[in-house]
Amino acid sequence: MMNMNTEGSSYPNAGFTLIELIGVLAIMTILAGVIAPNALQSIERAAIRAEHQTLANLGEQVELYLRDQGALPTPANWITTLAAYSDLSPADLATNKRKNGRIFLLDPGSFPAERAMILSSMRSGLNLPRSGNINNANRFRDIWDTADESIPTSVSWGGWNNWRSVADSADYLVIERINLVPIYRTEFEVYTVTLNNNSSAPSSYNLVQASGAIQSVVNIPAGATAILTNLRAKGRINLYRTAGGTVLDYSYVVSDSGKTFDFDGVQWLPQ
Repeated sequence: MMNMNTEGSSYPNAGFTLIELIGVLAIMTILAGVIAPNALQSIERAAIRAEHQTLANLGEQVELYLRDQGALPTPANWITTLAAYSDLSPADLATNKRKNGRIFLLDPGSFPAERAMILSSMRSGLNLPRSGNINNANRFRDIWDTADESIPTSVSWGGWNNWRSVADSADYLVIERINLVPIYRTEFEVYTVTLNNNSSAPSSYNLVQASGAIQSVVNIPAGATAILTNLRAKGRINLYRTAGGTVLDYSYVVSDSGKTFDFDGVQWLPQ
């Protein structure tokens, strides 16, 4: 007769399985508590790095605008003027990914400004000074000289004290510094070129600007001198042996200094 005793049954213990499940859930909760903050911090850091890169790109576009236009954008028009040089829309230029407004500043210590900055706050509630608040050279310099991952002093703006009351707030301040001096010293430096016609017949010259614009030929009478001022680098001077610009003898590209040329009746000679 078959024995129906089930004492040795291998059915799983339901109570043990429930305890096991509770243990797994507890471990998952602990892991989530550890991983979630780290994941959020990683997302924050990635967003801040992306904003640093965006402002670096905008800084390059400010430089390009200066080279092309011969003047800087202003705090009042920088969004619309840079839109033509950026792949961002005016709305995306005006605000960052956190929908906080970016601030464009020009150094009030010189005219035209030799330095500019773009400020961005990557945390809601941490406001930035308006351009009107940074209205003298000391205030601008205080922000410019601030080390990365630091907060400027109240010398530039009293509102920085609010930032100091928030832990790790310096991580959320992005400053792009734009040094324009090299551009002014190369592409906007002006030079003088002197042309002496020492011959007994008229000669001539004409200017080709760096932009490619060609100016009319100018005759230099016999024994006369022409002094060309306010010439910019990369412009070209064509020097002709005869009046009317008919026989080209020498072309000079303005570089990093003034220059003098003498015409002896046969050729133009640099001095």
